[in-house]
Amino acid sequence: MLERFYESHEDVPKLVVLDGECENSDLLSHWLSEKRGTKVEILLPQKGRQAEVISMSKNNAYEALAQRKSKSKADSAVIELSELLGLSKAPEYIESYDISHTAGFDTVGGMVVFKNGAPYKRGYRKFIIKDAVPGDDLGAMEEVLTRRFSHVEDDEFPILPDLILMDGGENQVNVALKVLKNVGLNIPVFGMVKDGKHKTRAITKSGGEIQISSTRKVFTLVSGIQEEVHRYAISYHHQKHQKTTKQSELIGIEGIGPKKAEALWREFKTIDNIKRADIDTLSKVKGISIKDAVNIKRHFS
Repeated sequence: MLERFYESHEDVPKLVVLDGECENSDLLSHWLSEKRGTKVEILLPQKGRQAEVISMSKNNAYEALAQRKSKSKADSAVIELSELLGLSKAPEYIESYDISHTAGFDTVGGMVVFKNGAPYKRGYRKFIIKDAVPGDDLGAMEEVLTRRFSHVEDDEFPILPDLILMDGGENQVNVALKVLKNVGLNIPVFGMVKDGKHKTRAITKSGGEIQISSTRKVFTLVSGIQEEVHRYAISYHHQKHQKTTKQSELIGIEGIGPKKAEALWREFKTIDNIKRADIDTLSKVKGISIKDAVNIKRHFS
């Protein structure tokens, strides 16, 4: 490739700056020097102005490549991510998962999707944890992933991801790999690790970590995915927890259990609306008898 690139001695520069380790750099220097007719130096900058220039050149190259492929500027970060992780191609669809609960109660899971480096909210999904032991985050994650990948390419989940990023470390990665193996899928899985200040620090896989430089676009992409899936899971948990807390006030009423409380909430939306409703209006709710309606009015009187 270099032979075609440097067609004549005039094309060979005096200095060649590399952005990574190069095997047989002495041999490369010798060959280029012969081609040029004078000594050619090979340089691998670690810091300083030259290192900054290399970083800027790489970013420009990623953007140029993304634009040549008719994709968005955000996609340059996806290309960089694929190279960092050693993927065979840039992932068009990235799925990420997180679990949220309060002391083990009202546990939910959140799934977000990024398409070409940008949030794809049509693909977001919410999961209510039904079977996992309260407080068992890994069990909850296994339940979420099993439910998700048991519905491959159907109406609920029409697209398979090219990459999965778990909010967490090696344990979360191993849970995902276990589920994928059980359903016969081979999808790259990595974890997103936070530091002591809850900021994205590295990407992890089974057996080690890949550090992320805060100056690279891939850092912005990965930290954005981690923040989004965390926000989405917590937001859903807060909704569910708030609903559970409010329903508990209804369940304390004689004759009103979880199903009747759920029916009342679906119909009236708020406690205040339930308090204002008369006996006739309350009794028209499916499952609520006249006796239940009387008990509800008595409770709030």
